[in-house]
Amino acid sequence: MKRGFLEACVLATLRRRESYGYQIIKDVPASLGLTESSLYPLLKRLQGGGLIAVRTAEHNGRLRKYYRITESGQERLRAFLAEQDEVRGLYRYVEESMVASSQSASEDAPAPAGVPAIACSGAAPSSADPPAGGTPPGAVDGAPVWA
Repeated sequence: MKRGFLEACVLATLRRRESYGYQIIKDVPASLGLTESSLYPLLKRLQGGGLIAVRTAEHNGRLRKYYRITESGQERLRAFLAEQDEVRGLYRYVEESMVASSQSASEDAPAPAGVPAIACSGAAPSSADPPAGGTPPGAVDGAPVWA
C-alpha cells in the first residue's frame, strides 16, 4: 500500500512545481519514510512509465536532474484520488460496522453478578418482565401471576 502512496506523493509534489531528488524527499510527508534509496528507483520507474519527464541543468557548477509531472502523470494522480474516495467509503463502512458491533456486543454481554440483565440491556422493563427481587407481588402459592 505504501508504494502507491509514495508514487502519489511524489507526483503530487511534482504537480506543484518541477523539483530535484533532495527537495522531493524534503517535500514528501516524513511519515512515508522516503529515502534516497527508495526515491531514485521510483523516479526511474515513473520516468519509464511516462509519468514524469527529466531535464538536466547546471546548479552551482554541478549537474542536477529536475523532474516534472507529465499529462500521463496527472492522469495517474487523478485516478489515485478517485480510488481513494472509494477506499474512504470502505473505511467508513468498516468503522461503522465496528462501532455497531461493539454496541451490539455490549448489549449482548451478560449482566454483572448481582445486577439484573434488564438493567444492562438499556431496555425499559415491561409488565411481562419479572421484578428483580424474585416472586412478583400477587403471586399465588409462589407461582407468578403476570398482568
